[in-house]
Amino acid sequence: MTRKRIVLWVLFFSVAVVAISLAKKPTSREFSDKTKPAKGTAIIITGAAAKIAQEAALLQSLYERGELNDVVFISGASSGALNAVMLNAILEKKLTWKQYREIFADIKNDNVFRIDKKGLPVSNEPLRQLLQEVVVNKLGYRTFADLPIPTAISVVNLRPSPLSEGTYRFCNRKINRESDSTLNLIDVLMASTAYPLVFPPARISGIKTIPDIPYYDGGIGDDRVPFQALVDFENYRKQPVERVIIISRKRDTDMTLADELKPFGYEIKTKGNNGFSPDVLTSMGFWRRLEHLNKRYPEMADKTWVFVPDYDYSFPMFDFNNLNEQYELTYRWAQSNSPVQLNDFLKRKPKLIKP
Repeated sequence: MTRKRIVLWVLFFSVAVVAISLAKKPTSREFSDKTKPAKGTAIIITGAAAKIAQEAALLQSLYERGELNDVVFISGASSGALNAVMLNAILEKKLTWKQYREIFADIKNDNVFRIDKKGLPVSNEPLRQLLQEVVVNKLGYRTFADLPIPTAISVVNLRPSPLSEGTYRFCNRKINRESDSTLNLIDVLMASTAYPLVFPPARISGIKTIPDIPYYDGGIGDDRVPFQALVDFENYRKQPVERVIIISRKRDTDMTLADELKPFGYEIKTKGNNGFSPDVLTSMGFWRRLEHLNKRYPEMADKTWVFVPDYDYSFPMFDFNNLNEQYELTYRWAQSNSPVQLNDFLKRKPKLIKP
């Protein structure tokens, strides 16, 4: 094994260790007594990187079935934050699903990142330009205050203090101490999608409620499944939602490290099946957060459904050249499948993912 390959493995596993340790940390927030009857649907969207189109296709299928007619809260982390903003636009009738699909059809790797030099992280300035064009210029969403639906977006501080769990959840409604509707939406999206080692961290201009430092991908810590913001939302408004739907992407354990690094110009040869999949590592945090939700918040778990595609095709996490194909495949799959109740979904946990 070459020295460069060893370094890359160490980097990826370091991120995984940090993410899993953050995801396992319990939170002190609890449900408070609700004074109003349950009302509305909450949509929780996980990170997906280049599998963002899968989550969008699932959302479209739910929309067409009328299951998104009463959305009262949306939470997203990483690329799930991007879908959260776009779902706001669709529910506000500023954007159609046809238009959203056309955006995916035009996106390639060059629209997301630029390889300025050999090595990681790569520049994600093209993504900022794309978001400026779509989110600001087309939709008119400059700050959190412009979003019509209560929406939370997660970011992570990889060096949390003793008084912080490392994950922060911004919202356009006052649900926690870091909520600030005046924040620049593009800055927050850039931070929430800044996957460590792959993309650089991002600063958020005008930040006042948390330290003014660069932040990372909101889906690498506690918010692998970003439901904690919903806990805060219910506590603040003193009213539970009637239904929770978790939207997530397919996890492909046959994608090797070589597959994931190829879009960045790395050519790593693997023999047989010894190229361990980074998706196995990210899956650990996903299942642990679902189990945490089921155990810590049983009332919420009872009304929670999970929608994750399941088909034979696999896609790398950082190859954005096939978004249209992912959309079409997932949309067709969703036509004959529905969300699964959380308790039943947990029974599908892969044997490879151990407690």
